[in-house]
Amino acid sequence: MAKKRRGRRTYRRDKTGPNRKKSLGSGLDEIGFQPLRRRIVIECARDAEGPLKHPTPSGAHYDRSSGQIVVEFDNGSTFTMPARSLEGLVDASESELAEVEILGETTLHWESLRLDLEIRFLMRGIFGTRNFMAESATRATELHNKKRTADFAAWARPVSEFLSYNIPYNHKLGWEHCHMTAYEVGCGALVALGQAHGTVGGAKPRRFPERPSSPPRWDDISTTVLYVATQTNQLQYRPLHSRVQSSKADHREDRALANIAAAHGAGTAYATFNVYRVLEALGLVQTGHWTKAAETVLWRDNPMEWNLDFTSDARFIRAAFDAAAAVPDDIRSKIDAIVASADEETWLKQTPNVENAGKSGLPIDARRVPSGPSNSLPCMFEDSRRYHLDSLFYRRWRLGGGWLSDTEAKSALPIPHDPLAISMRKAVMSWLYPSLPLLTL
Repeated sequence: MAKKRRGRRTYRRDKTGPNRKKSLGSGLDEIGFQPLRRRIVIECARDAEGPLKHPTPSGAHYDRSSGQIVVEFDNGSTFTMPARSLEGLVDASESELAEVEILGETTLHWESLRLDLEIRFLMRGIFGTRNFMAESATRATELHNKKRTADFAAWARPVSEFLSYNIPYNHKLGWEHCHMTAYEVGCGALVALGQAHGTVGGAKPRRFPERPSSPPRWDDISTTVLYVATQTNQLQYRPLHSRVQSSKADHREDRALANIAAAHGAGTAYATFNVYRVLEALGLVQTGHWTKAAETVLWRDNPMEWNLDFTSDARFIRAAFDAAAAVPDDIRSKIDAIVASADEETWLKQTPNVENAGKSGLPIDARRVPSGPSNSLPCMFEDSRRYHLDSLFYRRWRLGGGWLSDTEAKSALPIPHDPLAISMRKAVMSWLYPSLPLLTL
């Protein structure tokens, strides 16, 4: 049977709107996408500034040893990109990849695949449609998380030492969380790392620490380190406009110079020596810059100094669609139970002495109902719903892996007040319960 030839795909710039709105915080910088039949149309805020110019290409080839497509220009420079990161080439054979050639002075062409990719867009890091790039980034995030989790021995010791010295400690009781989120997750991390037993008020050191049979997730441990580091003022985020200054530059004596440069959508920051060492061990910082893997971890701390808008990021949007479209049966039943149970009758049963309100002949203590205006009752219902829904997302959802199974959830650390999980709850609830808008607050 003859192989069906696919229609030609190409990239072109949509010039119908010179004043495009910027897509800030999207991970695609100022670029958005719109599908148009079988063609890929790219909208860009820079249309009014003219097309991106590059030297005239003189040739192109596929390097089998590195898996890269190499474009050579007439001025002697070259541009390379991973072949299987390009839409249309993910499942291509080695022989098909090797068919790359220059078409005109602007396009890479694969005849057997009927695929055209414009060089100017590839040089901007646009390797396909918005959905394709979001899916690729999500897959890469989860693969990185699994790899770093497998490298448990490389970061477990520096993380354990950092947490053990920076969480309040009582010689009789052990580590105390003092009802502070950073210390609560820190104590939970020490338990998950096999360094302690959990207690009501925190964690107590094990006499003989042991390696956990199921190592905690790398992204959860990384988030915990950020929480504790910022709580103890050993990690300070700088506004996005600030830069890593020269040691010779004038600066305030009470403000340490930023030593982590902005990269991958994250702003500059200052970290003490001990925190910097742990961030390096975790792979969040490299050569004085935030790494690409750090970007989505930093979303979970969401520094107000950076004014991030990760909910407009293509990866978040794609993850929200997937989470709403494929909710596992056990999780959906829990969500439905939470939404249905937080009603007035439940609140009345759980509120002390509410049934005695207004009755005479009873002791004062038996007639005292928690204070609050009568119109606050509906607000308490909705707060209860959102609280329990958020707790479910803290335990069972992650950006890279989506919904976690019961087994996978055992390696997850619930991070209270996680901005990423809360934003995902809002997005998913808007899909599942459009008639209950208060669930999206």
